[in-house]
Amino acid sequence: MKRRTNNLIVKWEGVFSHGKDKAVEVEKLPDQDVQQSDGPTLALIKKQPVTFQLSRTKNPKEFELMSFVTKAVLKTSEVPCRTVLHVERSRTGSRLVACDGLRLHFAEIPMKIKSGNYKPHVTKDTITLGDPIEGISFPSWANAIPEDAEKRGVINLKESGLGRKRKETENLSIAFHTLTKETGETVNVRFIEDLTKREWGIYKQEGRRAIILRENRGKAGGLENKGPVAVIMPIAEAA
Repeated sequence: MKRRTNNLIVKWEGVFSHGKDKAVEVEKLPDQDVQQSDGPTLALIKKQPVTFQLSRTKNPKEFELMSFVTKAVLKTSEVPCRTVLHVERSRTGSRLVACDGLRLHFAEIPMKIKSGNYKPHVTKDTITLGDPIEGISFPSWANAIPEDAEKRGVINLKESGLGRKRKETENLSIAFHTLTKETGETVNVRFIEDLTKREWGIYKQEGRRAIILRENRGKAGGLENKGPVAVIMPIAEAA
């Protein structure tokens, strides 16, 4: 990463830039703090019991948020912390964080999940967690979300996507163009596609390249409103 990037981003990116190439496996799981769903559970993770499961049909809003965060979890990586969902208990629920080295996703849900790093199993209708994975140190993720970033604009991702529907593709193209125009940076279009299909505020620090996106949910921006946040590094910066 270039030296002119702010110290917080440098610190965050630095800890995600090295590690051992080792895939982590889900260990044997305890039977506490389990949330059951409508669908099959044991078969999803090789007949192992689960410690937490979220259902799209029972908890659609929470499922949307957790699904968004897991989009930044890699299946394999030289850096083990890129392959896990990081969970922290909060006063009102749980903080969820994931980072694949090029972007960081953050969200909060009201469910209580044991703090730790997990290998999520994601399907169309369920997200399943087993035991926390031991031996993985997750960096100080909050350092990557500056609170003094200036708002540059808004992108609307409702009815947008990379698919066969022309209108959805056009809406995604408009959002991509707006993001580029307001920030002067180009990002991977699939990173925009992985955001929730809502309205997002665009934030950026003067002279810094990282782009901060905050989902607009009718409250003030920032971590205080517990809204989802995405930090994305531009393509040129990531190269």
